[in-house]
Amino acid sequence: MKNSFRAAFLLSAILFFTAGIASADSFISYQFTGAGVSASFELPVNSTVLSADDGFDFVVMPMDLKINGAKSSDELDFFAAGLGGGGFSAFSGGLVADINVTGPQLYTGPESAPTIASFGDDGVMLMDFLTGDPAGTLTTTVTSTPEPSATVLLGIGLLAVGLAALRFKPSLAVTAN
Repeated sequence: MKNSFRAAFLLSAILFFTAGIASADSFISYQFTGAGVSASFELPVNSTVLSADDGFDFVVMPMDLKINGAKSSDELDFFAAGLGGGGFSAFSGGLVADINVTGPQLYTGPESAPTIASFGDDGVMLMDFLTGDPAGTLTTTVTSTPEPSATVLLGIGLLAVGLAALRFKPSLAVTAN
């Protein structure tokens, strides 16, 4: 019994000191609606960059990208347009973009390690990159998953309660009168 408590204490102490290493994953869900095209996709706030040209653009692979309701394997190219502006494009392997819009800067930091921005339910207006005509609205929703260390601590707590319940043996006896 003492060894079990010592092991649980030691494991809890290790998890307490390593909790700062783990971090929650935050994702931003994007919904673009415009004339003739709609798209939805998710990106981690700190996305993995496939390629980058510092000062100009970076390419990421979004999760669950759908263009006009159909799943797409497009990569997204986020770019800076100068003076606080930017945009993104989605190419399906050809020379013509499925989406090519510009508006406010959609990320902060260097293109090699960007932090993706969110805009809330009100969204932002985006313009067609080539014509400058209104192209649609981009809205975002931020979701977070729990930190891995919190999940492990919850598991240890449930395990401890389960072990305590196994050790507790009520003495129930049925007698006939």
